[in-house]
Amino acid sequence: MYRKTDTQELDIPEDDIECWERYPKHRWVYELSRLLDSQNIKWSPYEAEGLPERELNIRLFTSKTLIRQPGFIYIRRPEGPHLFTEVYITKGEIKFMRHVEVQKQEELPTLNGEVELRINAFVTLYFQKFTGVMGIETYSNEIYRIQLRPYLLIMEDINQETIKLAKRIYKKILSV
Repeated sequence: MYRKTDTQELDIPEDDIECWERYPKHRWVYELSRLLDSQNIKWSPYEAEGLPERELNIRLFTSKTLIRQPGFIYIRRPEGPHLFTEVYITKGEIKFMRHVEVQKQEELPTLNGEVELRINAFVTLYFQKFTGVMGIETYSNEIYRIQLRPYLLIMEDINQETIKLAKRIYKKILSV
């Protein structure tokens, strides 16, 4: 039987700074301009007609104090359903996906086909050898943010499928 403490012993990244260090090949996903370019979504380094929204180009979540923020870019206002999808990947193959409705902060019982097609194509193109859990923020079926760590706290998870996958993906923390 699985216990919550089983997942507390896993080496799961805690913040984006740790992911930045752990996955240097995939740092580009934290840069919004490159993420938008990979999907042919228009953006600008300055305010332009049709691009009224100002967003941080690189946004790394951490509990540590950050001294400097990176520059801003301008994008069109994202529209459509706002989802956060947690994707469990082993050696470039998606093993499990679950969607969280951002406004309500609850897991959706069904999957979203358009979002899943975009994420499947994205993982196939850019994460062929990646093993880990990705949190992907979408509006409609366009990807606006990726973090190379889980969105939900695996330690508090009761879904047995996600616990099994997390144990396969993340190694146990070595005791010193």
